[in-house]
Amino acid sequence: MALKKGTLVRAIREKLENSIEATANDTRWSSYIFETWGEVLEFRGDYVQVKFSKVPTPVIWLHKDQLEEQAA
Repeated sequence: MALKKGTLVRAIREKLENSIEATANDTRWSSYIFETWGEVLEFRGDYVQVKFSKVPTPVIWLHKDQLEEQAA
């Protein structure tokens, strides 16, 4: 997956729930990160900053392997 700024993505539940990030966070993930598309804002190494605009929430950082890109 070749992500770039502005790409629409959503989280993959299976990869997020079984990740190292899940051990450091509350694992009651909000359903909107799996059910709606968010926009890629920024990159830091293997992590991607995503803004989900359908709900008024802060941006979230996710590992690029935990995301699926919206089909064109």
